Amino acid sequence: MKIIPKVLLALASLPLHAQTSWFSERQVKQPQVQKAFASLNEPAIVDEWIRLTEVPSPSGKEQARADYVRAELQKLGLTDIRTDEMLNVSGVRKGTGKGPSVAFAAHLDTVFPAATDVKVRRDGDILRAPGIGDDTGNVVALLEAFRALNRAGIKTKGDLIFLASTQEELGLKGAKYWLTHTPSRPDMFVALDMRSNVVWYGALRIDMMKFYFSAPAVHTLFSRGTPSPAKAVVRAVEAVYAIPLPPLAADVDDARLPVINVGMLGGGTVANAIPSETWFTVDLRSLDTPTQDRLRTAVTDAARRAADDEHVKFRIENTLVTEDYSKSLTKEQRLSHPLVKTAVDAANYFRKPGSPAVVPADLGSTDANIAISLGIPAIATGALLSTNQHQLEENAEGPSIVPGIKQVISLALALTTH
Repeated sequence: MKIIPKVLLALASLPLHAQTSWFSERQVKQPQVQKAFASLNEPAIVDEWIRLTEVPSPSGKEQARADYVRAELQKLGLTDIRTDEMLNVSGVRKGTGKGPSVAFAAHLDTVFPAATDVKVRRDGDILRAPGIGDDTGNVVALLEAFRALNRAGIKTKGDLIFLASTQEELGLKGAKYWLTHTPSRPDMFVALDMRSNVVWYGALRIDMMKFYFSAPAVHTLFSRGTPSPAKAVVRAVEAVYAIPLPPLAADVDDARLPVINVGMLGGGTVANAIPSETWFTVDLRSLDTPTQDRLRTAVTDAARRAADDEHVKFRIENTLVTEDYSKSLTKEQRLSHPLVKTAVDAANYFRKPGSPAVVPADLGSTDANIAISLGIPAIATGALLSTNQHQLEENAEGPSIVPGIKQVISLALALTTH
């Protein structure tokens, strides 16, 4: 007999576009929850935030942070604490067994090389350092949310799963490994990888490609009329940017999609010779699979034609390939799931006074994408306010992490005890 997951049964009973929310202000005001909130010590939290930010953690080299998180999970008394082959660290805060299980994930890696200066500078309430927001702050916030639940003695019906994932910046590799190898997949998945005033319920189609052009190296004196990888890469980049894009998609915050971006170019070893090899990268993102497929083909064909026209060799390296979303819920089903409205209500309850209301967006380029591809209801949100992610000028508002942690606690309770 086929067993239908309880989350899908619940989903099937909801009308299309239902705006059911499990968030309750009454629950937030319960004495135990208020005790958890009162236990949050901003200076201590910010100090840990700074210490962890200053531990370099480029993708693939997350060992130091993984060790730190594992030690903290052991202090919390979680069960099933594991460090897997990808260095993902996970543990379970057991519930009473009468509610859905929810995984909360924050990733340990940053986009910055190991030699990057990650010393945190304080500018009043602003903390400045590469990786301070993406995603170190959310790792610390998730740890502190679990600690606060323990300090207040709060029990949930469903299990709360803590996941510190790895290699998120290299294509969500850690989360994919964990979700496809965990003995028991969660009923819902929350990626803490955004700002606290964001709720994304979608999954962008993402392809990252690297195109190589090669030919024999020839000294400048003898180069006239010979095949040139330099000319090929220039021609290819120009052709890629000439590809017509569909109209801008609506309802996607400030993102302008679909989009094609050439992020890196390189090649050559000396100034006075034709380079033996040149290359460039393309980051391609869309909201739906058909559009992504069309644009991926167009980009690849444009690069290959440039190589043919310049009579140079050509090869492709796919650094990230769009996941198979054939098992994912439809946009309407994802939006209708109570997870989305619950997260939006929690975000609005704790949002910064005077800031715009939080609304859900059909976007996603976080670990939640993997869960969505597997048909698991998932969102991406966060526990702090930050700007300039993936830039050396990255910064975050220190005081924003306490209301952000309260938001995470409230969301966790709403999802596991409704």
